[in-house]
Amino acid sequence: MEEYFPIKNLTTYTTNWTIKARVLDKSPLRTIKGDNHIMHVDVVDKHGDSIRIKFWGKSATKWYEVLQKGNVYTFSKGNVELSNKRFNTTPHNYEITCHQDSIIEAVEDDVDIKMQRDHKLLTLRDIKSMPQVTQAPVDLLCILNAVQPVTNIVTKTGRELSKRTVSIVDDTGYEMDFVLWGEHAKMDEIEQMEGKAILATRVGIREWQGTRNCQSTGSSEIKLATQENIKEPAKLTQLETWFESAKANNETFKSVKQQTQNTRDSYELVDVATLLTKTKGSFVIKAKLRKLFWKNKEGAVRMWYQACPMCSKKVIMDEDTNRYRCIACDDASVVPIPRYVFQCNFMDSTGKLNAHITAEIGDKLLGKTAKELEDMDAGTLKQFCDLDATHKEYKISGYIKANMYNGETRYQFNVTRLDDVNYPAETAYMLEKMQITYDDVLQFLGIATEDRGAKKAKVNAEPRS
Repeated sequence: MEEYFPIKNLTTYTTNWTIKARVLDKSPLRTIKGDNHIMHVDVVDKHGDSIRIKFWGKSATKWYEVLQKGNVYTFSKGNVELSNKRFNTTPHNYEITCHQDSIIEAVEDDVDIKMQRDHKLLTLRDIKSMPQVTQAPVDLLCILNAVQPVTNIVTKTGRELSKRTVSIVDDTGYEMDFVLWGEHAKMDEIEQMEGKAILATRVGIREWQGTRNCQSTGSSEIKLATQENIKEPAKLTQLETWFESAKANNETFKSVKQQTQNTRDSYELVDVATLLTKTKGSFVIKAKLRKLFWKNKEGAVRMWYQACPMCSKKVIMDEDTNRYRCIACDDASVVPIPRYVFQCNFMDSTGKLNAHITAEIGDKLLGKTAKELEDMDAGTLKQFCDLDATHKEYKISGYIKANMYNGETRYQFNVTRLDDVNYPAETAYMLEKMQITYDDVLQFLGIATEDRGAKKAKVNAEPRS
């Protein structure tokens, strides 16, 4: 029997592959830019893994009638490319582009290839803990906890659209809004699903002002979860048992609202060593202030410049009038204020990083204004810059900027935000990432969950020495 390449192993480095798969979905043949055409099919193999295959131009018209939903084909001689998650709703990280000379052949039906893909189930806690919202659609096994009525909204283009918000929960104890749009909002079955386990596939994740929710997409499917349509029926049994217990005990669920504002910035926290490998983008690190570069080789202070109080640009001394002049404001009698601009060095356990500090960031980092430092005598300034201000830990956000210097690219790490480390929040975040609960600890120690109350009561009843 001929062995075909597994879809899940396809990457841009894969060559001479042939896959055998069933067509799950087939898009209409669309016309773009004149007579050009585009279409795609989503296919699944016997392992339950799916991928999108795209066709452009003449290849789209050639293969459109050949490929039929539900039929099985072999595919080869296509290009494997990174998946564009803005338009691709399959969970695969890659997609295939087929051409006129690609080889696509219809084969006999294969009962091992089901008419559904394998579900990559996420929990609501997984969604809450994501450093950044994924553009890829997700699959959910959850309880439809509450259903709101259908409402109609008018979009910016004047189109009327149906919307319904429902609440979903799962056995991680979290609750999240699930916004249904269009035909999904008008489904009669939704109200009948209230209080029951559902399987929601190809669902989008959105974030607005720190709050994450799920939203239906054009390719989403929402149905009752059964032992037949779940690959691991034990997960469904566990979910239903948990929900019955939660209802009986009147438990309240944890909300995912304000997740990103309370725990993390929208960028993932990295260490210094990892940051130094990057050449663009934004960053968040946690590090200590190691050193201030507050003077040059000649010993002159270089932490601030004299700035115009109106436009913050550098002013110059007019030697004729012995007054400061702002060229930008065309003001010949400016009373300047010192404004921070300097370099400093942060460090963590993995390395050291030189960073660029300006204005209000400098005020927060040092706890003093540039004017206060300017008024210090030389000894006090040295004591402050070399000792008093350093070795404090901060959470630092910023971006990377590339500069050319003598034909060489140098990367500048600009700090845009600086916060004191919130250790209780950091601890809570790490526990959340580890997904450890009190019951997990008890189970590890060999203490049954149902005995917890008795154990606590016994401990509380014992007299203290």
